Amino acid sequence: MQTWVLVMIAVVAVALVATVYGALSDRAKNRRRAAEMLGPPQRDIPNLPAGARSPRYVTEAQARRRPATAPTPEQLGGRIEELRSRLEVATTEPFRAYAEREIAVGWASASFATEPGAREVVLDDALVLVCSDGVETIRELLPAVEQALKAARPLVVVAPTIAPDVLGTLEVNAIQGLVPGIAVLADDAVRAQVLEATGAQPVDATDRRSGWLDPQALGFVARWTSSSRTTRVVPASRTAAAE
Repeated sequence: MQTWVLVMIAVVAVALVATVYGALSDRAKNRRRAAEMLGPPQRDIPNLPAGARSPRYVTEAQARRRPATAPTPEQLGGRIEELRSRLEVATTEPFRAYAEREIAVGWASASFATEPGAREVVLDDALVLVCSDGVETIRELLPAVEQALKAARPLVVVAPTIAPDVLGTLEVNAIQGLVPGIAVLADDAVRAQVLEATGAQPVDATDRRSGWLDPQALGFVARWTSSSRTTRVVPASRTAAAE
């Protein structure tokens, strides 16, 4: 075989290998770029212990998916019956001294009904934050959330408006069971009824954004029950709520 033929074969082989290598390399780079664009940013967490696990990121769909411990249909039926029976004992201990009040306002989102198929949200021994103006950022609610977590009590947020991303954060935390509670959108008249029934004090945006919330500003209820249209409140004294 002539020399030029061998050289030609070698050149074609090298070109073919280079082409395949380039294609595979570009494919790998594109995958890495896609993963970087879709994945969470790499950020160092200050003061995170070396052996501690980094926070786990979840998608919107994952966040709104109820935990794996969600009840079976049979268990769900039993829980709904339990909720109904609990509503029937509002005049017994420890609620007999306080009359139930009905307020013409419902939940801000059906996502707060953490039991699938339930038509009401029932919260016992809840703290109530009444905002005198609209809530624009989740930071405004953090002091109230911290107090609710420390007290191991649900949190009711009542405001004229709540930004969609803030409402979504509250929904996800309720669904995941991290911060049980509910958000209610209420006008001036309804908020006045809530203030009277819960003993709360209205908190404006300036105070909410200060990073500190006077515990006396939070209201207390023995039981808060909301559906899509109405809310029933069983008041509680501050003395009982503090025990």
